[in-house]
Amino acid sequence: MRTLILYGSPHGSKGDTAALVAAFCARVGGDFDWVDAYRADISPCVDCRACWQGDGCAIKDGMTEVYRRIADSDAVVIASPVYFSLLTGPLLSVGSRLQAFYAAARFRGVRLAGKPKAGAVLLAGGGDGACTPALQAARCLLKQAGAEYIGYAASLGTDSIPAREDPAALRQVADLARAVKDWAARRTDIR
Repeated sequence: MRTLILYGSPHGSKGDTAALVAAFCARVGGDFDWVDAYRADISPCVDCRACWQGDGCAIKDGMTEVYRRIADSDAVVIASPVYFSLLTGPLLSVGSRLQAFYAAARFRGVRLAGKPKAGAVLLAGGGDGACTPALQAARCLLKQAGAEYIGYAASLGTDSIPAREDPAALRQVADLARAVKDWAARRTDIR
């Protein structure tokens, strides 16, 4: 199984979001591709509408490779800190470029996202612990990436307890990884 992680934390491989991703990867197994939104050479969508007429995007940057990775994946994971109840800005900028997939399907009836895939969300945050807007945005991005939403796991008290020490969140991650693996196994049986 190949999983693409769309990663939206400024803390790289350290921090609460990274802890959730590491726990997920350890449980789900397989091969992983990462798109680090803070370090990727990916510009946001400029709504030029070139994707309404042809495949891909008029902006030629790192997103061209991300489109291929999405198409080749069996699962897509959106992983982000929650800032003011939202996904991080750089992750939303990467996600805005999924407009090319949306436009291909909507205006030309072409599915560019490749085979069906599982979709999951990992969120970490402190503050008041509200994550509904972030989850809604992540689910929208997963849909555009051709991923069926399986579920989410969240550690939302990270200002009190780090995600790697949050037993409830780590159980959610384990359950989510199992659900993604089960989904992928059922899809393999169908093929």
